[in-house]
Amino acid sequence: MKWLSGFLIVGTTLFSACKSSETRPADLISVGLHQSARLASDVVVRVDSIQDSRCPPTYNCLVAGSARVKLLLSTTTDSSTVRLALGVYDNLKRLDSTGVSLNNQTYKVILRDVNPYPGTGKPGQAQTATVQVTKL
Repeated sequence: MKWLSGFLIVGTTLFSACKSSETRPADLISVGLHQSARLASDVVVRVDSIQDSRCPPTYNCLVAGSARVKLLLSTTTDSSTVRLALGVYDNLKRLDSTGVSLNNQTYKVILRDVNPYPGTGKPGQAQTATVQVTKL
């Protein structure tokens, strides 16, 4: 048992020490419905639609529901529409991220969150999508 504990401690230490010091540029932003934001990578993200059918925490739902977001990503000379979803799988593939090519540059786009979660927001609170865009 001590041998196993020692092995786990050494393995965890080595794994954390193997983190790369090189980081890729990434931007994480929250954008409201029908609003745009420019990222440091000069990509503009616009939220065209948010559909949120997730089950509120105080309800007993048969299905958890999902949050779907339609985004327009653009640069000065190129654009691409992206549809992402939280809580949705297609053939065991998550639909919360995708790759996008703009001006021969590839980006990974990840839908991190949609707020407020149903049943938790204040009356009249605007919906926002939290999106991460990483240049690959």
